Amino acid sequence: MTGLLVRAAIFVVVALAALNENRISSALFAETSQGTAAAFALILQSLVWIAGAFLVISALEKFFWNGVVARLARHPVPQLLKTTVALIILVIAVTCVISFVFQKDVTAIWATSGAVGIVLGLALRNMIQDVFTGIALNLDGSIREGDWISLHHRDFATEQYGKMLGIGWRVCRVQLENNNVVVVPNGMLGMMAVTNFAHSDHISRLQVEIVLDFDVSADRARRILLAGARAAASEKGILEQPAPTVLVGEPEERGICYLVRFWGKVDERSPSALRDAVMTHLLKQLHLAGLTPALPKEDIFLDRRPKRQLDHDGTDDRLEILSRIELFAGTLKKPELAEMAQNARIRQYAPDEALVRQGEAGSSLFVVAEGVLDVHVEGQDQKPLKVGHISAGEIFGEMSLLTGAPRSATVSASTGVVAYEITHAQFEALLKERPEIAEAISRLVARRQAATAGAAATGLPADMEKEERLLKQRILDGMSKVFSSILGPSAPAQSAMVRQA
Repeated sequence: MTGLLVRAAIFVVVALAALNENRISSALFAETSQGTAAAFALILQSLVWIAGAFLVISALEKFFWNGVVARLARHPVPQLLKTTVALIILVIAVTCVISFVFQKDVTAIWATSGAVGIVLGLALRNMIQDVFTGIALNLDGSIREGDWISLHHRDFATEQYGKMLGIGWRVCRVQLENNNVVVVPNGMLGMMAVTNFAHSDHISRLQVEIVLDFDVSADRARRILLAGARAAASEKGILEQPAPTVLVGEPEERGICYLVRFWGKVDERSPSALRDAVMTHLLKQLHLAGLTPALPKEDIFLDRRPKRQLDHDGTDDRLEILSRIELFAGTLKKPELAEMAQNARIRQYAPDEALVRQGEAGSSLFVVAEGVLDVHVEGQDQKPLKVGHISAGEIFGEMSLLTGAPRSATVSASTGVVAYEITHAQFEALLKERPEIAEAISRLVARRQAATAGAAATGLPADMEKEERLLKQRILDGMSKVFSSILGPSAPAQSAMVRQA
């Protein structure tokens, strides 16, 4: 505001001086030649036009750019646009000085400069294209300073993703995800395809592709890949809603290509980092399900072809999956695991189908072979509250099996789910053969629960070890009651001794 008032005062002073130029000339140049007075008059009249031009520029800055336009536009007005308009106003003021003050015909000047302009235009066509493209981009507003964009051009090996730092007279500057700054001529920017993520609040749908063997059914592939995409929603920048999707793509030489589409905020993590996070979860789910991405089919096998995927029909394959579960691998011998794999019940669940419900009685545990499940508990308003999810390779329901406790939460399928159910009778048969495994299993379950509780607490390691010992003995107490014919009453007595200690 101060600058506007100063320029207004200068314009008023110069205008008043021009209106009274005869008096000022007679007072200043009474004894000088007439030519000096005439030159003074020309200077005053020229200054009126120039001061008026600067006053108009300041008024536009205050009332138009920072007033009307700032209220209507999403982003601040680019400096390049302000400078261009200011130059146009100054050129008009200079033209008026030549025409009205010096009484010269500007037509001849423009004609002469036109020929020169043609020569300069041919010599500087790229620079002129950059300047006018920069002006057009600022007027259009499709790309502004601070927008996150992706550049697609044949000269780039891959698309370039970064933040627009600004559009200048000749070039724009884009800061890439590795913090390098790419300087792109405005003319080149105007000819390339640009994805602007700012116009969608930086929420974008991304895609990764993965190829699986032909003999993997489409339903199973969708179930496993969708589980990986849903599990990745816990990563920074990856959205749970809109939900991810899995599409069957074109057949290739190696197998069927599956397209995993998901949504992410590209202003929090770059597209390549988001794809990396999702692909990591996809590969983890495939590994837990016993699958691998398709291999080239030109391999020559001199022996039996190695098995490339596991299914749930064969005992050997179920044994392989169960052996990857820490609770079983750390306590059971291979023959015991084989017996469990043979007797385990294979359960398949559709999306949104509940496996167990909070509060109901239960006497079995579940091993998730494929898919993702949501865990809900009843909130204060009796409405279900989501507290987490269970992925392939994890177990749940072990407390109901071991101690007879009711289900502590409702677990339902988020995707299609394949699970193995280990019943009370199967576990009891294992304890009859080897009762000492109760100690190892209670220790592993207690360690798992203590680690889960410790992740949300800030207790000392000694307190966590004490909590783990108490949990272990509590589980043994419950097992002694549920499997009393095998374990007997010794565990409760031991529990009392631990409490006394």
